[in-house]
Amino acid sequence: MSRPGYIFLTCPDAELLHNRITEILESNNASDFEKKVYWADDELPSQFWDDLTLQTLFGSSKAIILRRAHTLKVATWKTLDKALSSLSDSSFLFLCLEGKWDKKGAPVPAVLKKRNCWKYAEKQKWFWNSAGLDEKSITGFVNKWSAQNSIIMDNAVKHALTKALPKDARAAKLELDKLELAAGPEKKLLMDHLSLIAFSEEMNFFEFMSSMSQGGDPVEIWRRVLTNHMEKDSMIFMLTASLTREARALWMMLHGEDSSVRLPPFVKKQKAALAQRIGAARIAKIFDIVMEAEIGIKTGNRRPDQALELLVAALTNLFAIQPSNRRR
Repeated sequence: MSRPGYIFLTCPDAELLHNRITEILESNNASDFEKKVYWADDELPSQFWDDLTLQTLFGSSKAIILRRAHTLKVATWKTLDKALSSLSDSSFLFLCLEGKWDKKGAPVPAVLKKRNCWKYAEKQKWFWNSAGLDEKSITGFVNKWSAQNSIIMDNAVKHALTKALPKDARAAKLELDKLELAAGPEKKLLMDHLSLIAFSEEMNFFEFMSSMSQGGDPVEIWRRVLTNHMEKDSMIFMLTASLTREARALWMMLHGEDSSVRLPPFVKKQKAALAQRIGAARIAKIFDIVMEAEIGIKTGNRRPDQALELLVAALTNLFAIQPSNRRR
């Protein structure tokens, strides 16, 4: 068999998994394989096992995709391990490990690492890993899209685009589809076109500061922000990173460096107005509050949840200060 019999794909992003499977099938001249998708969350039916090991009546080939394979139970991994030793030549199995990545890297179940199928796949390099889209990989994602669709853009537009796109491949693709239409027959993407993007993370924190600075209900505002983050220990660092980026952009706009803030014109105009409303003293204080939270965690003086509570309290108090009482 010139192609792999099976391959492990470790990635939490369903769209990236789909794209990679398509690429692998194309590179192995298997684009016409019948695709059969199964979910490991459910009890695997007998048809799944038949697809793995039995030759079809008419000799057709199958691409068998097992989604969320990281949820398989120990007993199922044992059975699958045996089945893969007698995998049909007409079957191409994709095992999708879709658990969330952590600091240690790819989330491969401990039970799987003990199985022969995993050890053999490692030896043959039958695997593909991706942590999903982040600040670094989003650039490659955009470059690939522009090359495939012959989209032209200058570096400033590309930089702003990578910052504006959501870090979910499916959502990002939908936004890029809109931009491809906006680029028109010339296929040239302009900064103004980026106003079509539904800004997610950046706009959340822009809206947060804007609402707080205008006397919005702090309980409701914080509820909207915090419900976007599921892991408490990592939430504090997500918040501090986003707040620092936002404060830095506001500071630069307030001090005549707005040309260095690469954002679509309509967003930049809104943020410039916010910077004037908040003022230099409160923007500077945001950096102090963020630093205090991070130092508290890194020195072991505070748990992440304690640092988060103090961060929320400090920012709420900061924005409760009336504009007439703040220093400029």
